[in-house]
Amino acid sequence: MLRVMLLLRVLLLVSLVLPAGLMAQSSGTISGTVTLRGTTDPLHHVTVLVVGLKRTVQTREDGTFRVENVPPGRYEVYAHMHALADERKTIDVVAGADAKVDFSLRFLTVRDQVTVTASGGEETTLETFLSSTSLDTTDLTNKAATSLGEVLENEAGVAKRSFGPGNSRPVIRGFDGDRVLILQDGVRTGTLSSQSGDHGEPVDANSVERVEVVRGPSTLLYEGNAIGGVVNVVSGHHQVHKEAHDGLRGFVTGLAGNNNNRRGLSGGFEYGIKHWMLFGGGGSLYADDYKTPLGTIENSRTHANNANIGIGRYTDKLFFNFGYNWQDGQYGIPVEPETEEEHEEEGHGHHGPVSIPFRRHNLRLNAGLRNLDNAFLDNFQLTLNYSDWLHREKEGDE
Repeated sequence: MLRVMLLLRVLLLVSLVLPAGLMAQSSGTISGTVTLRGTTDPLHHVTVLVVGLKRTVQTREDGTFRVENVPPGRYEVYAHMHALADERKTIDVVAGADAKVDFSLRFLTVRDQVTVTASGGEETTLETFLSSTSLDTTDLTNKAATSLGEVLENEAGVAKRSFGPGNSRPVIRGFDGDRVLILQDGVRTGTLSSQSGDHGEPVDANSVERVEVVRGPSTLLYEGNAIGGVVNVVSGHHQVHKEAHDGLRGFVTGLAGNNNNRRGLSGGFEYGIKHWMLFGGGGSLYADDYKTPLGTIENSRTHANNANIGIGRYTDKLFFNFGYNWQDGQYGIPVEPETEEEHEEEGHGHHGPVSIPFRRHNLRLNAGLRNLDNAFLDNFQLTLNYSDWLHREKEGDE
């Protein structure tokens, strides 16, 4: 009996180790260099994506990159960096060989973007069967607003439901309410914006990496609440395929407007050392009452604050990140003077202007295994999310 048990254990060990060993012997590598077009200057921290393999790496300080344990075959390889035009090349990988591919990126207004869709893989917007839109930091800089509906207004197939600038929500192809799913880093935000026209979806567009909009019948791949469409606000800190980088990276964005005295300031940072990374950021956005040719829209003022902090560890096989996000603010609900007079004539009394203060605490943990190169398991991911959302209505000077 003991011999049988010992034999079974040996066979199990061999079955787990042998596929990995065979994979290492029958795989190749992809390597190369990324430079700025017209010069020989290397570009570091450029994201290199192997489409179909779900593998991403970032270039080193000298602009070089290397992707190991790549099964033989033909692959599409992308090089991506904000404010530069993406470049795509096709390469053949042979077992036991190193496939060389170099990229030369240039500044260009129109970019070939890579969008993560419900199909489970990375695809370009032109190649995906989904009707999708992706707004990156360059696009969002010109769309700064205190709510998501204001940010996405005038995008293809997107309108807004609004009783004021602070409580607007996207309407996708005529669908609203619980038929439009709002996500933050792939998880529900936990707000009540789908329940009433007075409730908004606050977001600081200057503090996020991108906003993705998915439309059409393929939204059913998410869940029933997404029949109209999906909006995913991506912070950039909780990506599954993110890689650690050494040193400090950050941004600062400011904005101002003269109609409603809109002003805001946002910033963020990432500090990496070996496989560890500390990240954080925040911002504030304030706006007074709107002014129109017919007069000032009373009680349309709004403000929103946000802050986040977190830590993560990223290796070739294991990753995790944990973060805390806080939001706080208040927005008014404009009321037409005729409406107030009608309420008084009907005996309802004077209710005065209504404003809604809100507050949100959010904790997020991502952890998983990746690139296991095992016949039984290649990737595993666990996401735990906790949101505490609170708001209440205030009348007048209450």
